[in-house]
Amino acid sequence: MKVYDKEIYSKQESLRTIVVIIVVFLLGFFAGYMAKSFNETHKPENTNSTYVVEDRQ
Repeated sequence: MKVYDKEIYSKQESLRTIVVIIVVFLLGFFAGYMAKSFNETHKPENTNSTYVVEDRQ
């Protein structure tokens, strides 16, 4: 026969919630870090340049 203790169950649930929050935070942090490093390595050149196109007839 199993005996369930409400106090132990509530502690397990709160611990599980904390672990899930930490895992989600770490996944988001890692994804943001990867996106930032990807954007830094793939910057387009001459983003502030103005190109003048002359119409020659």
